[in-house]
Amino acid sequence: MFEGREYFLSNAKYLKLNLDFPHELIAQEASALRSKFVEYRSTYKTKGWYSLPIIGKSSEEPYAWDQYKEFNTARDAAPYMQYTDIAEKCPVTVEWLKNVYPSSSYARVRFMLLEPGGYIEPHKDTEYPVLGAINIAITNPQNCKWYWEDGESLEFKPGDAYAMNISYTHSIKNDSNEDRYHLIVHHYDSTPKWKNLFELAIKEQNAQGQFSYSTELF
Repeated sequence: MFEGREYFLSNAKYLKLNLDFPHELIAQEASALRSKFVEYRSTYKTKGWYSLPIIGKSSEEPYAWDQYKEFNTARDAAPYMQYTDIAEKCPVTVEWLKNVYPSSSYARVRFMLLEPGGYIEPHKDTEYPVLGAINIAITNPQNCKWYWEDGESLEFKPGDAYAMNISYTHSIKNDSNEDRYHLIVHHYDSTPKWKNLFELAIKEQNAQGQFSYSTELF
């Protein structure tokens, strides 16, 4: 149940996190489920973009709480964010979520697929300058990049984990002939291990910002 949590507010575009992530085994799980992915619709133009929730409203409903008319707030939606039927088909990923990632209360957790030649047009997802969405590369072929509006690009390597500031306009393009699989993690809590993970990254990367408690979900 979502009651509130700490967030790291910053003007940094991203923060690289030191997470142990078995990307090769998880890539096997994600690719074996390729036929289960659902097209990820949005208000901005995309091509070849698909999602598969491991935790969420259901394995066929990959969207944030505000896209469903039965929810008025994140708190309304929290009891419905459960492991989906997909979870039993990806035991390595579930084991990682339960025993490695420093959260005990998840919101949405999704496999995301961007097909060869696929793209996501420039957009931003929030007005809040928060490093909250955790984007982890399961696979990331060469010539598949994340672009910021100022021209800077970020090329993930398999296993890389970043807390992303999605208040900045960004886009993604897969100019390769391979599928790109990522895992996006949202959670409702801010455990001591989570904060320590962030504090170490902040120190190593000299990131500027502050922790702030909020009852809103960013």
